[in-house]
Amino acid sequence: MPKEKLTLYLEPEHIEWLESQTDEEHKVSAVVRNLIRKAMKLKSKRKSVASDPFSYYIINPEVIPDDLKEYADLLIEWWPIRKKKGASCTLKVANRIFDTLRSFPSQDRKEALEKAITAGWKDIYPLKKGYKPEEPKNNHPASRVFTAERGFE
Repeated sequence: MPKEKLTLYLEPEHIEWLESQTDEEHKVSAVVRNLIRKAMKLKSKRKSVASDPFSYYIINPEVIPDDLKEYADLLIEWWPIRKKKGASCTLKVANRIFDTLRSFPSQDRKEALEKAITAGWKDIYPLKKGYKPEEPKNNHPASRVFTAERGFE
């Protein structure tokens, strides 16, 4: 790509700062080019973030799929927690989370989201079911009452 010569008028403090950034490796022109590249990269990054509805701390209820609308309040409450923890918050990740949520039994979805909120998790995890069935109450020998008249009841 051919380069063009450019004349630039700067104020004295700008020239002073520019000279403080130059050294043997980086001449004034290289510093200016690097500043322009950084600004261009930042602007393109802002455009991509602005077009992604999940990149913000607060998500709009309209971007939540229809089959998960009943959990919209919990998803909206959990999203800032996820973002603050440094998790990636993009459309692609949101779709993955929605798919994960759909894979849970419908009765577990609400509880999984509530646990993610209270524990401050970056992700949603399936509920762990107990391995032992719950023992019926009053089956333990110590729960029986002994009386002199009737013995153990």
